[in-house]
Amino acid sequence: MEGIGIIGGTDSVGSVDFEKVYEENVSVVYRTALYYSKKEDVAEEITQEVFLKLYISKENVNVEAISAWLITTARNMVWNYKRDVWHEVPGGDFFEEGSTTLLSDSAEDEFMMILRDRRYHRFVEDIFSELYGMNERWYYAITITYLLEKPQKEVAEELGISLEILHSMLYRAKQWIRKKYREEYDRLSDT
Repeated sequence: MEGIGIIGGTDSVGSVDFEKVYEENVSVVYRTALYYSKKEDVAEEITQEVFLKLYISKENVNVEAISAWLITTARNMVWNYKRDVWHEVPGGDFFEEGSTTLLSDSAEDEFMMILRDRRYHRFVEDIFSELYGMNERWYYAITITYLLEKPQKEVAEELGISLEILHSMLYRAKQWIRKKYREEYDRLSDT
């Protein structure tokens, strides 16, 4: 994570020390950005942007939900980045900005794959958005445990709950997701 630096000194976010918030969350934000972007340079840039955004809008951020806010912001910034770097060129082929290789070997397959990926990302975004609205603790537990692959014992400690309660929380959250989104997932998988 070379190149990721802290902004400013020891200003506070609400009643929390900005530097402390940064130190406690920078690795999670970076791992989130890396997980979704698959590129270290993009993850580093997005990590800096997330903390800059936090610094600029610190009066409007809910201190109790700051970790969830940082993770959600990082994920959304990566998706916005991915959306913005894909461009259509004349002839219907696609290329990634900075790339000299057109995806013309079976352009139709590539196009269908891009559309399927976009639908999948929207689907996942909808799930996480509704999960966050349904229960912020479920959202946080699912995100940190499964997406960022943090050990469950650490997640439980971070949430201030026992490991058994975390297991129960994860089980209930997964059951809710399955019940609510099973049909839509099956339709998406069939396309």
